[in-house]
Amino acid sequence: MKKIRIGTFNVNNLFERPKVMELEGFSATGKAVLKDVADLEVLLENSSYADNVGDEIVKILNKYFHAMPSNPWFRINEIRERLFSIKQDGSGVALKAKGRGSWLGWVELLKQNTNEVSIQNTARVVKAIDVDILCVVEVDDRIALKRFNEYLLGKENIEYPHAMVIDGNDERGIDVGILTRYPMASIKTHIDDTYKSTNGQTYKIFSRDCAEYKIDIGDGKFVHCLCNHLKSKGFGSPASNNAKRKRQADRIVKILQSYDLTKDLVVVAGDLNDTPGSAPLRNLMAVPNLIDVLKNVNPKWTYHTGNDQIDYLLVSQPLADNIKAVGIERRGIFKTGNAHFPEVTNKVTQASDHAAIFAEFEV
Repeated sequence: MKKIRIGTFNVNNLFERPKVMELEGFSATGKAVLKDVADLEVLLENSSYADNVGDEIVKILNKYFHAMPSNPWFRINEIRERLFSIKQDGSGVALKAKGRGSWLGWVELLKQNTNEVSIQNTARVVKAIDVDILCVVEVDDRIALKRFNEYLLGKENIEYPHAMVIDGNDERGIDVGILTRYPMASIKTHIDDTYKSTNGQTYKIFSRDCAEYKIDIGDGKFVHCLCNHLKSKGFGSPASNNAKRKRQADRIVKILQSYDLTKDLVVVAGDLNDTPGSAPLRNLMAVPNLIDVLKNVNPKWTYHTGNDQIDYLLVSQPLADNIKAVGIERRGIFKTGNAHFPEVTNKVTQASDHAAIFAEFEV
């Protein structure tokens, strides 16, 4: 038998983060910008920009490229041909493209470097929980995780031998990855899992991914870690967000059917962006032999509001039966009444607006 620690932590990006993401959760401006960007991306995929489609595109473009002296949130990358121009009389935007096939380009959120102290505090949280396997959420990309592991965690003497991120479906650079002291035996991605909507169109299920990592912990034993980041409540209608989150959670339920949760060592980890009793997570939370390690912890909040658990370690029965310790590391969060590291002095320098969760098992 050996002891093994497993954790999950939404790091809010490591070195670079879209400027508007710094507002999400705190500002109505952030939600409005993200909604406009999402609407614009959908509109730009139309084969024709005639009539109402073109009117809506122009409306959004005018808001950010004419009414604003400069748009700090996003740009339009025009690789071939033009999407729009500013009218010579300065009265607004003129749409140049006739449809998706008449230009090549996309919407790109503008990024800024994250605060240096914040990154150091992120490393302090990781050091404090001292886990063997860590699901990391909202990671820029694999190279960013590699550099964080080598330069920041290396200085704390806790560098992990293995670090991996698979770029997911979110173009903002908020992916799910893993840090592990044990080697990875296999990796499986679900970025291409799809469903057919009522309009007949096919869409991706996961906003990011449900990455499956098979970790070889020795003695012929493996931990199967499913790292997730489900649809947020940041923008869009609550009904649409809930439906998407439920679809993602239900897909995880189906993925779990390939395991024997009475025998296999399985962990569903990450930021599920909803509470344990919510309708979108109901089917996932009801899976037999899958247990929330925070079930008997009080208080169990993991988000900066101090009210809700939205981060999870759901473990199969063999792990649940052998839990030796459970904890929530909140010292990386700057919040009135919450004990935090001395280096966490405000919202800018906090490690994340999420707490880290860890549990220790004997396997």
